[in-house]
Amino acid sequence: MLIYHQRNDVYHCTFRLLSIFNMINTNDIEFARLKIIDFYIVFPHLISTISLPRAKGISKIKKEVQTLPVPYEKLPSSRMLFSEMGDIQLQAIDILKAKKILEVTEEGVISKGKYFSSEAVQSLVIENNITSKWFYKDFIKILIECPFYGENGLKKRTGLMEYRYDAV
Repeated sequence: MLIYHQRNDVYHCTFRLLSIFNMINTNDIEFARLKIIDFYIVFPHLISTISLPRAKGISKIKKEVQTLPVPYEKLPSSRMLFSEMGDIQLQAIDILKAKKILEVTEEGVISKGKYFSSEAVQSLVIENNITSKWFYKDFIKILIECPFYGENGLKKRTGLMEYRYDAV
């Protein structure tokens, strides 16, 4: 039996990445941070497992996340899901890079390309299922402001990536 899930869909991933880029206040973001944000867009019920830093609006986000439905399917561990999504995310970045919608530096920093502001792209990302939910914008803002490496970093807080060997 073939079952569709958005985590395995390259084109849905490109849509999610564009939506995330539309919601962030900066022009560039590290690829690893973008992967983490995308993971929680696909699995928002797992936001409750993060030890989020203290910030304005955290309690409202946690209350909203508790109202989200938990999927019926049995999912593997978060680390396994995150790892499985990595190839799809790379393919999505390659598609957006080829169309000059996003640009990637050698250091792994992704920024908006010259066609990101085109009317076709903006019509997709202005108002959609992801950008219309208020808590995603606040949640993404918190993840962007959180340090990425070290004991208080995003890698440790989410538990999705190894953090112990980070050069801090």
